[in-house]
Amino acid sequence: MLFSIRNTFVDDELPALYEIERECFAPAFRWNAPLFKQEMIAARKLDLVWVAYIGTRIAGFLIAAQEGSKISVETCNVARLHRRKGVATRLMADCEKTVKERGYKEMKLEVYTENPAQVLYFELGYRVGGFKRNYYGMKLHGISMFKKL
Repeated sequence: MLFSIRNTFVDDELPALYEIERECFAPAFRWNAPLFKQEMIAARKLDLVWVAYIGTRIAGFLIAAQEGSKISVETCNVARLHRRKGVATRLMADCEKTVKERGYKEMKLEVYTENPAQVLYFELGYRVGGFKRNYYGMKLHGISMFKKL
């Protein structure tokens, strides 16, 4: 599947991006609309947002943040219609390549224990670094994963 990735977005795309956020996460896990907009704009200012397109349609996006000497993947979301096409893999690869070129040596992320995306992260070279009890709420645990670049 041919798609393109940009290391930015335009404000007019925020509603479509938020629809993907809503599609990917149950209310307990997703950002509310104002916080989502705030996070997207903050990530854009630091060149830490990537958006995937299939044709002119947004297929997914990734937001990262700087945490000390590491880059943290805050979220990597792919629209249901475009899953299993390599979109998340490409978003992660583009993020990793860019931040490595900027001198970062390690990536990290947290993932819900029941999220099947943890398999993808493992396939991409991420390894479990810890368990976060009640990270997403009572009895909603997280797994910390990391990758050396």
